[in-house]
Amino acid sequence: MRTLTDADADWPWSSETTDTRPRAATVELAERLGVQVGATLRHETVECLDPGGRSAMLVSSWWRGQRRPHVSYAAELGVVALAEEQAHALGLLVDTVAFRVVRTRFDVHRRPLETADLILPMDRWLVRLAPMRLQ
Repeated sequence: MRTLTDADADWPWSSETTDTRPRAATVELAERLGVQVGATLRHETVECLDPGGRSAMLVSSWWRGQRRPHVSYAAELGVVALAEEQAHALGLLVDTVAFRVVRTRFDVHRRPLETADLILPMDRWLVRLAPMRLQ
């Protein structure tokens, strides 16, 4: 069992990028990034592997233009039923409930730069997020 304490930390083990196709902003993504619905977004999905090579989590990220450094982030924890592709990648059944951490990274003016869904199997993770400190 792993414990997620920082939704913005780099993954310390191996990972594999499984999708990099651009996406049109859905209503939810447009709200999260402050863009128009249908705007073209850059996208990547990364499968993060544990030290034994087992899939530990999926991270799907969306952003506009080039990736830029961020100064802060916000994270919200919820749950989601796994879609077929997610379930297959994680070795679980379709509609299995998993943790979903929605992370949004911000620039110095609190404008959203990037948003991501971290999908964590409940049988492999404990989530212990500390409150964000404002500076």
